[in-house]
This record gives sequence, structure tokens and C-alpha cells, in this order.
Amino acid sequence: MMKSIAWFTCSSLLAAKLARGEQLLTELAADDECATSDDASCALNALHVRGAKTSQGRERAATGCHDIKESDGGECWRAIMWAMHEGMATHPEWYPGFDNNTPIVKWQFQAYNTTHPKCPRPCSIPEPEAWCKNLVPPTLWAPSDAGASMQVKVLSYNLFWWHLYKVEGGRGNSAGNLVKGSMRPHYDVMGFQECEDPVRVLGPVGLLEEFTAFQGTHAICMAYRTAAWSLVAKGETDVAEDMKTEFYGSRGTQWMRLQHKATGRMLFFVNHHGPLSVNSGGLCGGQATAYNLLAIMARHAQVGDTLVLVGDFNANAASRTIQSLWPHLHHVYNSKSFGGVDNIFSNVNRAAVVHTTDLGSGGSDHHAISAVIHVGPASEAPAAAAASTPEAVNDAAADCHTAVQGEGCWNEVQWAMHDGYSSHPEWYPGLDAQSGTAAFQAVVHQNNPEKCPKPCSEGGATLGASAEGSQEPNFSVDVLEHAHGSDACLLEPQVEYVLDGGWSHHHAHVTDPRVCCRICEGESACSAWTWTDWSQDAHGPRCSLWGGNVVSKKTKDGSVSGLPKMQAIREAAGAARQAMAHQA
Repeated sequence: MMKSIAWFTCSSLLAAKLARGEQLLTELAADDECATSDDASCALNALHVRGAKTSQGRERAATGCHDIKESDGGECWRAIMWAMHEGMATHPEWYPGFDNNTPIVKWQFQAYNTTHPKCPRPCSIPEPEAWCKNLVPPTLWAPSDAGASMQVKVLSYNLFWWHLYKVEGGRGNSAGNLVKGSMRPHYDVMGFQECEDPVRVLGPVGLLEEFTAFQGTHAICMAYRTAAWSLVAKGETDVAEDMKTEFYGSRGTQWMRLQHKATGRMLFFVNHHGPLSVNSGGLCGGQATAYNLLAIMARHAQVGDTLVLVGDFNANAASRTIQSLWPHLHHVYNSKSFGGVDNIFSNVNRAAVVHTTDLGSGGSDHHAISAVIHVGPASEAPAAAAASTPEAVNDAAADCHTAVQGEGCWNEVQWAMHDGYSSHPEWYPGLDAQSGTAAFQAVVHQNNPEKCPKPCSEGGATLGASAEGSQEPNFSVDVLEHAHGSDACLLEPQVEYVLDGGWSHHHAHVTDPRVCCRICEGESACSAWTWTDWSQDAHGPRCSLWGGNVVSKKTKDGSVSGLPKMQAIREAAGAARQAMAHQA
């Protein structure tokens, strides 16, 4: 799943971070990542540049930062001692500029950046300004009305690469077969996340003959249909960075500007894999991540271009990321995976969304999603538009058939329901022993469309087809209600809530903000929470639960605040109403 980006090798993360962190390395003499443990085992993960707005007042120095002393003991002191005496001796390249005379405070800052949350930030070394901060959204536009109409079919798909391809060997090209099986009509553009090789995805199923594909540097891939589009420009831009408590690196985008051969219209396509933790927006928060995404469009697209943004945002409707995009782009569709983290946005209006589909998993832990949008004069009905392909536009009108006893597909479905599920339940995400034959047939079809056709629902419509796109963004709020654990929480990094009235409970030594949110969800009267990197009272990290009303917020280094599920849903619903009123 998206929380496990284990395929990032130590060497690739190190090279990427060295390139971006050279200036900070010079200033601080070290900034690398090493996961330490009590038995002194060590594995290099990354060098990375971190940041948050500096605050140095006495009030803020009381919590969130601490200069470790030998008398403090604990995990942080042990991590520093390991780095000084064992890490330095065996891997001096991990500690450029360090020697036996390097002050303890710099060793602590290095440990803060690499073993967090074992070590808090030392108060005597402020963090640099975060590179990803962005407080001002750009002004975007609607697609041009000039010219002939067209329809654009879009795919977004997180491939779960480390497991589907590295552990299961591609499971018989299940992901590629899912894409190929949903090509009625053909896709115009496709964005893949957790993707290390588009050739391996598209090649075995014959789609490389139809698509031009590009590999990105952040394990993301994108492709366009060669016969329908001409490439004008392409590039990559970083927009965010993971939180320290769940750090894998910086997060970016791939983008490309295309010209439609039949109509001459321009399409600007952005593919994104968002920062961790889920619903945090990463180091700089959700609003900054959203505004950085919008800035890519404003900078590299041109007024009148059709804009499409897809990806696994690691953010659903509970997040400031999604909520901050709503006033600027129409939310075309989202999956049900992890509360709705897979999303498609565009600058078309609600009425221009022709069709949306949840395609299922194809062996991933995410569902692939697709959408067809109409671009052109509003007076032209979508059915009259000049599509990029001659096939029918509506996937739901494609042939479907539910298997019956005596057919080969029936035998495949029965095997999946009984033998397959009992031996490998992970092959059937979202299903259980009580799931019906149509649900299992849908999985068989996704993985091997030659063995089973797409099943039909009881009413005869193809499974997976959604209602009209006008349900967004309300649909994303509905999906959020089915999220589990911290996937339903709102997280706001570097923020402390100010509350009015109510009670407070404190839990010492909670090392992850997500755990703090789950503790809050376990208390029915808990309305908000704040996680602190270092509390003098707890002599370590602390989770604080609040029963009052949040009246304001303030920036505070070393803190993460947020809302539990029910409060997050209420805020998301309010933001959705405002977005719909704004776009009406």
C-alpha cells in the first residue's frame, strides 16, 4: 500500500537527497538518515532536507524541542552514542564534516533528521525555512470554448509495486490486463503511482504499441496515446516532503502538455503521488501541497488549456490538501481506497464529466479509477463531441455478463471463492468469505479478462460504474465515512490548536501523531488532539486530547494537531458545501 515505499533503495534516496541538500549539509555539517536500534544495527535510508518555520520564543522553547543531556538517557541519547562511536567508525561517509570534536548538539540534530522521533530537535539549532511553503494560490482558468469539441479519457492507478511486481512477480500481468480490459474507449492519458517501469506494466499486454510512456524520478509513470496526441513539453516538479515521523523522501509530480491531433486543443496533465502521513500534506501541510500543485499548472500550462490532475494524493476529503483544491478545480472522481486517496481533478465544470468508473484493484491494494470528460462549448451535448477514439464513450454501456453454472468463467469464480480466497485472501482486497459471485467475478475479470467477462449488477449495469460526476465533492465525503483508523483523521503539521473550554488528557511517550489520533477516536468526547515532539512534563513525546472547541491555530515547531474521524467528516462536509456553492 502507499504507506510502504520499500522499493526506494538506500542508494537512490541518498543520491537524490545529496543533490537537494548540499547547502544544508554545508551549514550543519551533516544531514543523513540512519535507522538505529538498541542492538546497534543500522541501515542507511536517506539524506534529506527538512524544514519548518523557525520559532525561538521562550514559550515555544518549553515544548517541541530539547537539548539532550547524558542525564536524560533514553533512546535519543543511545542513538547519538551509537552514531558517534559505531556509526562513524563503520560508515564515516554518512557523517560528512563530523569528527571527534563535533558538539553533541550537532549529533542530536543529525539524529533528529534520521531517527525521528527518537530525538527531538535541539532548541539551539533552529530548522531552516521549509522549501515547500506556499500560502498563495494561483488563478486558473476554464478550458477554451474555441474550436471543435473532444472527449478525454483519464486513468489513475497506484500499482503497489513492491508487492505486486517484486513479491508476486506481476501476478500474470494483472495490472496491465486491468488497463487493457477497460480500453473502451481507449485512454488518452494515464498516471501511475508506485511505478518503477511502465514498460513492464504496458509491454506484456501490447499497449506500448499504442502509448508513449515516461518514467519519473519519484516512482511515478505517465503515458499518452500516441495516435491521438502530440507531446509539446514535459517535466517534473517537487511539491512536498513527508513528515519526519513517516519519512521516505520528497514528493513530486510528472507533467506533460499535449496537443490533440484532431482538434488542436491543448491538454495539461499532472500525475502526483502525495506525501505521508496520510491527510497531513507532509512537512509543509495540506494547503501548501495543494497550492504547489496548482502553481505547476499556472507556470507550465497556458490559459485555455484543459487541466487534469490525477494521483494517489495520500490525502482524502479529511485533508487540507483536497479541501484546498476544491475552490480551484472540479473534483471529478475519487476511489474508495483508504478513504478516497486516489483522485482526479480538472478545470472542466460539473456538467462536463461524462462518466467515472472504479475499475477495481487488478492486484494492487488501491483501486484504479477512470473518467471521461467533455471539452468544448457547453451547448454541445457530450454524446456529440469528437472523441479521441471512435469507440462508444460510456464504459457502462460495454457488454457485461454474469457467469452461470456450466461456463468456464463459473468454474474460475468458484475456485476463486473457495480455494483462491482461502489460500491467498490478499489477492481479493475488499472481499471476504461472504462476498457474492459477481464480486469475485469482477476480480477474476480484472486479473484475467480472457477468462471472465465483466459481471453485471442485478439491474444489468456494469459493476464499477459510478453515478454522474456531479456527486463530487459530496461523494468523497461519503467515502470518507468508510475510512478506517488514522486514514480518517485530519493531521496539520507544525500547528497547535487553541481551544475554548472542555477537558484535557495527556498520554506520554506516544511516538506517532497517527496513534494520537486513534487514541482520540477511542474517547467519545474527544474533539481534537495535539501531538508534541518533546514535552518537558513527559520527558519525551506526548499526545494531548482535548474536549473543547477549536477556536484558533498557531504555528508551533514540533507539534502536529488534528481532528478525529467524526469531526474531520463535519469539516469536510462544510468545505464541500462551500466548494459547490463557489462552482455553481
